[in-house]
Amino acid sequence: MGVVVVLLLLLYSRSLIPCFRKLGRLWVVLHLLLLVLLASSSPSFFSAAQSIPDGPAFPPTVAPTNLSIGELPDALYAEILRATAQITNEVQQNFSYCITDGEKERNEVFGFQQNSTYLVNCYNFLAGVLGDRLCMYSEIKFYFENLAQAATPPPNANCNSTSWSLSCEAGWAASVASLSVNYDSLIIPSRLLYPKKCCAGFFCPRGLSCMMPCPLGASCPVATLNSRTGICDPYDYQVTPGNQCGGADIWSAVSESVNTFCPAGMYCPTPVENLNCSSGHFCRLGSTIQEKCSHLTSCSKVGLQKQNLTSIGGLILGGLATILFILVTCSDWLMDIKKRRKSKARQIAQQQARERVSGLERWRKAKEMAKLQATNISRTLSKTFSHRRTPRSQSEELQLSTDFMGSDAIAEIREDGSRDQSFNDPNVSAGDFAQNTYKDLYSPVAMPPIDIDVEGKSGEVSTLEGQKGKRPPPLVKPLRKTESQIFSYAYGEIEKERVFGVSRMSPSRINTLDTEAYGGQVMGKLRPPIELNFDNLSLFLKGSGKKILSNVTGMLKPGRIMAVMGPSGAGKTTFLNALAGKATQSRTTGTVLINGKPGSIQSYKQIIGFVPQDDIVHGNLTVEENLWFSANYRLPVNMPQCDRVLVVERIIAALGLGPIRDSLVGTVEKRGISGGQRKRVNVGLEMVMEPSLLILDEPTSGLDSTSSRLVLQALRREADMGVNVGVVLHQPSYGLFKMFDDVMFLAKGGFTAYLGPISEVEDYFRGIGLVVPDRINPPDHFMDALEGIVTPSNYPKFDTKNLPVLWMLKKGYTIPPDLEAVAIALQQQSNPMDESKDHMNESTSGSTRKKEKGFHQEVLHDVHVFFRLWYFFIKTSLHKLEDKSGRNPPGFLAQYFIILKRVVKQRLRDIRVQLQDYIILLLAGACVGILSNMNDSNLGSSGYYYTLIALALLIMIASLRTFSQEKLQFWRESASGINRVAYFLAKDTVDLFNVLVKPVIYLSMFFYFSNPRSSFLENFEITVAFVYCVTGIAYIFAILLQPAPAQLWSVFLPILATIIVASRRTGFLLRLTYLSYARYANEAFVIANARRYIGVWVITRCSVLGQLQYKLSDFLRCLLILVLYGMGARIIALLCLFLSNRNRQK
Repeated sequence: MGVVVVLLLLLYSRSLIPCFRKLGRLWVVLHLLLLVLLASSSPSFFSAAQSIPDGPAFPPTVAPTNLSIGELPDALYAEILRATAQITNEVQQNFSYCITDGEKERNEVFGFQQNSTYLVNCYNFLAGVLGDRLCMYSEIKFYFENLAQAATPPPNANCNSTSWSLSCEAGWAASVASLSVNYDSLIIPSRLLYPKKCCAGFFCPRGLSCMMPCPLGASCPVATLNSRTGICDPYDYQVTPGNQCGGADIWSAVSESVNTFCPAGMYCPTPVENLNCSSGHFCRLGSTIQEKCSHLTSCSKVGLQKQNLTSIGGLILGGLATILFILVTCSDWLMDIKKRRKSKARQIAQQQARERVSGLERWRKAKEMAKLQATNISRTLSKTFSHRRTPRSQSEELQLSTDFMGSDAIAEIREDGSRDQSFNDPNVSAGDFAQNTYKDLYSPVAMPPIDIDVEGKSGEVSTLEGQKGKRPPPLVKPLRKTESQIFSYAYGEIEKERVFGVSRMSPSRINTLDTEAYGGQVMGKLRPPIELNFDNLSLFLKGSGKKILSNVTGMLKPGRIMAVMGPSGAGKTTFLNALAGKATQSRTTGTVLINGKPGSIQSYKQIIGFVPQDDIVHGNLTVEENLWFSANYRLPVNMPQCDRVLVVERIIAALGLGPIRDSLVGTVEKRGISGGQRKRVNVGLEMVMEPSLLILDEPTSGLDSTSSRLVLQALRREADMGVNVGVVLHQPSYGLFKMFDDVMFLAKGGFTAYLGPISEVEDYFRGIGLVVPDRINPPDHFMDALEGIVTPSNYPKFDTKNLPVLWMLKKGYTIPPDLEAVAIALQQQSNPMDESKDHMNESTSGSTRKKEKGFHQEVLHDVHVFFRLWYFFIKTSLHKLEDKSGRNPPGFLAQYFIILKRVVKQRLRDIRVQLQDYIILLLAGACVGILSNMNDSNLGSSGYYYTLIALALLIMIASLRTFSQEKLQFWRESASGINRVAYFLAKDTVDLFNVLVKPVIYLSMFFYFSNPRSSFLENFEITVAFVYCVTGIAYIFAILLQPAPAQLWSVFLPILATIIVASRRTGFLLRLTYLSYARYANEAFVIANARRYIGVWVITRCSVLGQLQYKLSDFLRCLLILVLYGMGARIIALLCLFLSNRNRQK
């Protein structure tokens, strides 16, 4: 028997078979004889053959017995690990963009143990020859290089058109033909012997003849033939007639091999186990474990594919709605708590100050009455001895009668009883008259001490003693800390000013006052006087060269109010803009001296107040908040809080704003205070900064007579304190007209018709023939004459063009060349008011007339003007002027916190608008979450395109309000010296709240309706970076564009950026995607999802990322790029804030 076995083995030896084949029929007969002998000598042969599975017999060298082992041999397990490592390395080499850590991926894909049941069963099934059927490196490489052609693989050495055995069919494998094979060889080994079905837990690709382990998350049972369809279930492949179904045949992307994945609603701990998800759990496609449902969801059914998170979204929605409702309901109440407390403290302090000052006034009058009675007794006694009255007693009586007759009634009475006409002399100021003639009238009155608790101690604050030779006490009291102390001090000063009056100070007196550090600082240090002298001041438009102001000469003096009047188009506003340095679109000629020295008025802008014609105030702030904001960023930084309160309260009282101090100013959409009150707030914004030069453009337009008088009385007080005030005025009443010190009448063409004291204007015009009729307002009559509406009855040939020349001739000013002919004609005429015999027309005709330009010349001229304007714009933008104001305003950080506080208040007032934004985001998140197709086949990449469009569009439109709604206010504040970087950063800081909150609101709906595989935290991180990016882009649109174009761009850009990313990209479009912020946001979303697809999903992940050209390791890079986009957009927006509309910021 042993001999027969040896012979049989020799016959089966590959080295001897060719020799026996040469014997032809003899070899066949001998082969059959040996088989018969073997059968007769060993009855167990057939029984052993019956235990071998379907297919050709095993090699006779392998004992065909059923094995029963607990775990794989170490050598075989090492071979399997080698094969899995080669598979992982091959995938990493071909798809490096989707695998970051090969060892970690191998454990996630092939993390089975040596004692895994299905490995042992396969070993037993193959009778210990499992290692010979595993794919070598060359076969693994061949499979993954041709993965896209898995259904129709290219030919190889084993499976081709001439050699296609059973082992080449799907689900079948064979052993190697050679006993010594190099596993790492790049040549596919011969594998045609003994084909067998693929083991459960392995897959055998079609056309490859070897086995590879199925990854975790796959389901790889042995296939069964469906007799009705002829398909091998569950893999849906067919076999040739007469053959049997094998095992699994493919592992590829889910779209190509979905039947190899563990079914949804089930989980597969190993590739051969399919277990139903138990109650309270859910299992996605390709799951290895069952995931526990959230406590807020109901997962009572068995075999759930995903949990229903709608209830969580509803709970979050309800919570957010509750919070927003509380904010909307209580925001005003929370903001009013401090306001009510301050209002109560203010009322108490005001009442105490009024009672205290009224008591002082009664005490002073009682004292004066006692003096008067004593004087009367002295007079009665003196009459016994003498009937002559001394001059001293007369002046004393005159002074003491002031309280009963009033200073206005006795001001014109001399000591001898006659009227003093010098009181109405415009050359004598009221302050000089009061100081020189009646020194005691405005001298400080001795008062009893006022006890105010300072720093917890009761002490004497101040006692005004107007004794000669003594230094006056400091105007600024010691520092007050508590709110009640500050209000007590402020209202005490206001009440004393109201009762005892404020003496008018001349500029010389202002300069001689004490100028110690602020604590004893007074007017001379706080408001340095500004005197403006202008000579032959003319102004031309830079583009057209049109002359709109002509040869204006004069002076604006501190302590006086000058009214600028004239017909429409005469250049009134232009004149004051030129003096204030705001005429940036024009070229100025002539000389302007500041305090007798040449220089730029912009160097003094910290102490210059400019009130525009339009009422530019913050509508969502109260009257007091508007004034306080202007005071905080424009008053000196070292000014004590008690004096700041005094300044603000004084302006509120002077302008009659006390009853509406806590009222919102209002906007177009939301009604607030009246138009007249808004105008007074507009004026108060500049008065509250304690200016030295105050220029107002039509402050009384639209006001009734009472409101106009309040404004002018406040201006009168400012002038009495040494402020230089210039006002553009339109047809005031005679009473208001007389409240000004000087007046300037401008004729058409920007020529000066009169500039001088109010008291001399009627005499001047009367001297040239313009007599004011009875019952006619003089300023109205002069305005009508300048307009040419009124013609004097005794001068029928009255010509308004002569008025400027007459003024120049009277003052001896240089006559400009274009008016020399008119001046000569007027000097030759007997009546200067007659028409100038067309000399005006002659001077502009004939040889002096300019030739008309041709088309090309006009184009060249326009181009030249354009570049000149841009050169001037860049030059002035980069040039920084020296600050000569002497005022130290708050620095960057102080202004940042001042503006931040204001913006927070504004946002709280606009909480309803914010609520609307949040509701829209909630609805958008729910709708987009339902519409998004989070398909596992594309890792949910297509489900984020709607998010990129919807979220960017809503965020950008809402972010436009940050800057577009306050452009006018910003231009005014920038012109007054606000720090633009602090302004921008404060606005952006407040918007960071929305950058963090809006993603939560949106994701609270989107995440729970779309249910992606990525975590909520990952989605939140991406959405925050995305919102930060698009918010910065919206800033650029808001600053550069008007609201309507900005909104259009905010709709167009998100759609365009997303379409470029979503479309099929080749060539230029592919390069363009790298400039789109939407690419990096979508890439981050997809990568966050892709990292959750492990195990059997690796090839699907690599396939999708390869198509989209994304890298799994670029998650942080995408977030960084989005943040850098946002920062870059903010830098560009800040530059736009500096450079755009630069002329309006001066």
